[in-house]
Amino acid sequence: RGGYLYQEGNILSPDGHCRPFDADANGTVFASGVGIVVLKRLSDALRDGDTIRAVIRGSAVNNDGADKVGFTAPSVRGQADVIYEAQQLAKTDARTIGYVEAHGTATTLGDPIEIAALTEAFRTTTQDTGFCTLGSVKSNIGHLDTAAGIAGFIKAVLTVQHATIPATLHYQKPNPQTNLHSTPFQINNRTQPWTGPTPRRAGISSFGMGGTNAHIIIE
Repeated sequence: RGGYLYQEGNILSPDGHCRPFDADANGTVFASGVGIVVLKRLSDALRDGDTIRAVIRGSAVNNDGADKVGFTAPSVRGQADVIYEAQQLAKTDARTIGYVEAHGTATTLGDPIEIAALTEAFRTTTQDTGFCTLGSVKSNIGHLDTAAGIAGFIKAVLTVQHATIPATLHYQKPNPQTNLHSTPFQINNRTQPWTGPTPRRAGISSFGMGGTNAHIIIE
C-alpha cells in the first residue's frame, strides 16, 4: 500500500510536518537525500589556495546501546558525554559556541532528552542561559536517515560561513518538557544575523537508533 502511513505511538508526524522542539512536536518526516563535502587538512587547504568554508576543531563518537532498555531509545548520558568530549578535543569553551545544529527529530521523547543532554554538557563550563541558538534542518527537509548527519553538517557550515542563522520552521513555542528558559539555548522562528562572539563556532549532533552518538565542533 502506497502513501503516507501514520501509526499512533510511532515516530512519524501525523500531519507530515516536522516541528523540532515545539510544544506541538509529534513526530518526524522521512525523506531521501545525499550530501558531499571535501575534508582537507587546514595546512594543505591554505597551501593549495582552496576556499575554506569552515574548520573542524574537534569531533567525538560514542555508543551507549548496551546501557539502554531499548536500542531505539535516546540517552541523556551518552549524548552529553559525546558533546562534552568533542568540546574538550576542540579545546572550546561552551560559552563561545553560538549555534548548535541539533539532531532535532521532533519526537516527544527525543527532543527533551537532546536538550537535557546539551544543557548538561554546556553546564560544565557555563551557567549562562539563552546565548546559543538551537536549530534542526529536519524542519526544512525531513529526516534523511543515513544522510541526516551530513545535511545538518552542511547547514551548520553555511550558517557559520554566512553569519546567518536560518529559522527553524513550524516553531511557535517551546516544548514545556524542555524547560528551555533555564537552558543555554534559544530557538528562532525567523532568519537572523549571527551576532555572537567571533570566531563563529557551531556544534553539530547526529544520533543513530542503535546507540551511536556523534558531535562535531566547527568554526
